[in-house]
Amino acid sequence: MLPGVYLLTGPNGSGKSSAAQHLADTTPGAQLLSAETQQAFYERELAEDESNFRGGADLGKTVHDLLGDAGRAHPLYRALRLSELGSRGYRQLSTGESRKVLLLRALAAAPPLIVLDDPFEGLDHAACAELRDALALVAAETAVLVVGTFVASHSDTRRLLPLELVREVRVLGPGGAEVFRGPLDAWLAHAPEAARAHLPPPVDDGPWHADDTGFAPGQALIVLRSGRVAYGEHVIFDGLDLTVRAGEHTLIEGPNGSGKSTLLELFTGDHPQAYANDLTLFGRRRGSGESVWDVKRRVGLVSGRLHRDYRVSASVETVLLSGLFDSIGLYETPGPRARARAQQWLRWLDLGLRPDDPFRELSFGVQRLLLVARAAIKVPPLVVLDEPTAGLDAENRARVLELVRSLGTQSRSTLLFVTHRPDERAWWDQMLRGPRVTLR
Repeated sequence: MLPGVYLLTGPNGSGKSSAAQHLADTTPGAQLLSAETQQAFYERELAEDESNFRGGADLGKTVHDLLGDAGRAHPLYRALRLSELGSRGYRQLSTGESRKVLLLRALAAAPPLIVLDDPFEGLDHAACAELRDALALVAAETAVLVVGTFVASHSDTRRLLPLELVREVRVLGPGGAEVFRGPLDAWLAHAPEAARAHLPPPVDDGPWHADDTGFAPGQALIVLRSGRVAYGEHVIFDGLDLTVRAGEHTLIEGPNGSGKSTLLELFTGDHPQAYANDLTLFGRRRGSGESVWDVKRRVGLVSGRLHRDYRVSASVETVLLSGLFDSIGLYETPGPRARARAQQWLRWLDLGLRPDDPFRELSFGVQRLLLVARAAIKVPPLVVLDEPTAGLDAENRARVLELVRSLGTQSRSTLLFVTHRPDERAWWDQMLRGPRVTLR
């Protein structure tokens, strides 16, 4: 492949990622960067954790060490502002920051081909612009295959991609059939609009049956006073005051590295520094004797990390039922009432799935819809949605947002929603009209 940008696109379930993986595997020296490779790298770093031997937290290799001399000498080292992160441990980095580090690490090996699978997902506006400029610089000397759910008619396609460097566009349809292959101009002129989504039924028909949550409208679910999270001298956020009340759906926004996911981990029982903060969840001060499971039973969660970690062999029904037990997989025997609730949700989602269909064999978009339903199935007082539409095509993004809207318009669950997408922030203001919290 000649230097330049090659675009591989299509809906969820069309086999884009498999095709990209095959090309990377069969091209000597090729480098692949995807959510899966990023997670695998994180897990390798975690496996080398030496906190017990050091007598303190081991935050992973520093950015300086990971990039080495070749990476630090690359023109993108400063263009991507990685010099500012040089002394940080890898596990201190946000999703966007770590993606930039791994991109430059791959480029330092001077590959003949670099494959980027959904590279813009989870990046804020500034990071997207940085990555676009980086692609333009890299594509002058290297073949770059960009994989994603791009739509020719969508403004994001023109905003994110250096179109002047795109040599070829390949479009896969459902089942992996190639439906278009040709130059960019032909794709932009003739590619069809995204299919209209088949949306879930109206909210009044939703399966919002739940026990009494015990929280009246306006009652405080979360109270954080002068919140602070820091790793050594690196401060994620400090002096943060936040109160979330029942019925007040809240949008959390901010650039990569501002601490959005960290903040959510304080609220879901997954961050150890919760005990060092003046934090009250569901009427109880953290550290007053409650267990992490006391917190989790009142929270439903959807995040990219949960999706990546849900690798156990499980059926569709098992995934839905696991939301009642706050587990990945199912390790308790559900009763008839629980199974009936899972069946009701499955019928309501109207995805044409059977209870025993294998979860891991479904398309990414359908998996994400099921994980949103998993978060909502127990109709908890708090549902945390950390970029729930990341990696979805237009149809599945619309499905998820309609499901979120439906969940937000019933009176039992309060939503915390994180997104980087301007169109989703506008959707939030129109549909749910909740307050915003902006981290810097």
